[in-house]
Amino acid sequence: MKKYLGLLTLLFLLLAGCKSKPQMLENQFPLPPAVDGGLVNGEFIKAEYGFAFPVPAKWNYLRLSADQEVDEVGRFSDPSREVILRMAVEILGPNQKFSSRSWADMAEQDLKNHQFKVKKRDSSKEWKTPDSNFWVQVPFHMTDPKGGEWMDEEWGLNKDDLLVIAHITLPQDLADTDKGKKLLKVLQGSLSQLHWYLPIGPRGISVERYELQHFTESFCRALESRSASQTSPFFDDMYPERTKWASWYQQMAAGDPKTTSLKAELSGLIINGDYATATFTLTRKGPEAPKPVKTDRSFRLSKKEGAWKITASVDKK
Repeated sequence: MKKYLGLLTLLFLLLAGCKSKPQMLENQFPLPPAVDGGLVNGEFIKAEYGFAFPVPAKWNYLRLSADQEVDEVGRFSDPSREVILRMAVEILGPNQKFSSRSWADMAEQDLKNHQFKVKKRDSSKEWKTPDSNFWVQVPFHMTDPKGGEWMDEEWGLNKDDLLVIAHITLPQDLADTDKGKKLLKVLQGSLSQLHWYLPIGPRGISVERYELQHFTESFCRALESRSASQTSPFFDDMYPERTKWASWYQQMAAGDPKTTSLKAELSGLIINGDYATATFTLTRKGPEAPKPVKTDRSFRLSKKEGAWKITASVDKK
């Protein structure tokens, strides 16, 4: 086992990637659940690029260290730490094109450039993701400079100018066993579920706008919950009309959920730095009225102590 870990460390130090200048990328996808990304609710989320995939149960999320590659964004291992998954991201230049064949050739040449002897390259496979993108998977059987035998699966997925890369490395003698084959199948299932969020930062929504949009969307979901306890945390402690608000919301949320629906949406937003004015439209549909009833409520918001809160009502009533 110690031999495997030592050889894996050598492999990490030798593998490298390249970077190009970033491009603006606007995508209309759901907001990620965390600004910084990382491991959230069993998913690895890279918020600045907007992709996520479920990490296999009981796998370890390894902290990146000084030996990480320039393009590496995440590292994982199975519970016994015999299989390592390293995630990386490269930005393709305007003249760079992606194809399955070019990806396989590039992956092989990269291994050779880092002193690995490729003994065999298996046929490539394609694995679709939920949004109809696809990974190109290429398995390699190789030896390192000290003669150690390894199996290395290189996965590449291209979306716009992004190239998401997964390096899966394990000792060849483990890869030949049922345990090794099962571990690889588990990873195939996880990577095949890669999906996209709206990127946070220069490539998509700004951090400031993300925080406010996440706040307003979460408040809408809280309004639809019909629970006063779920809406309460969105209001500042000094909100002056808590009693009036609670009474009004209780009336809107009343009724049997089976026959009465409550839908909330953001219908207006004006932003001025750390302050904003937001209008929410609540649509109530129930047996007491032949048509859905829409009601608007407008609030002042401020980013107090680093978090957005509702501080006052601006309704005329």
